[in-house]
Amino acid sequence: MKTCWILVLLCSSLPALALSGGMEKATVQSMRKVPCMETQSTGHGGFISGLLDGGSPGMVNECIEYELRTDKVSYIIRPNRAILLLLGGNVLIKLADSELLLRTSNAPKDIRCAVLAMSLRSEAEKRDRERERARPAPPRCYTESGQEIPCPYEP
Repeated sequence: MKTCWILVLLCSSLPALALSGGMEKATVQSMRKVPCMETQSTGHGGFISGLLDGGSPGMVNECIEYELRTDKVSYIIRPNRAILLLLGGNVLIKLADSELLLRTSNAPKDIRCAVLAMSLRSEAEKRDRERERARPAPPRCYTESGQEIPCPYEP
């Protein structure tokens, strides 16, 4: 009887696994623009490319990189085509060959992305804490009586 229930559970979970294609849920943590070579460009034309090019012919070509976080791993990726992901939004990801496949709720096909870096979540969070500590503290100004006041603006 136990084996029968185990088989029923396994068979009922297979369709759900097949629908997601073994993809894992990730959250878009950050986005940044970085200089890239012409072959790595996010493409020409379109709204996002217009934002990246800025309209000036002498400007360096830029690519968009995203940081995605799963429960265990933090990925830094560069999509092969121009796409704008919402920060804090959820996407589905899957590692395939040497690329990461990214699926959004409104995209009909998977988006291929180059994986630039991977780190365990604990290491990524430690790196973020170190960045926070490296930032200088804002200046504090006090009156003669010891009361804190806003510092005067200095150009």
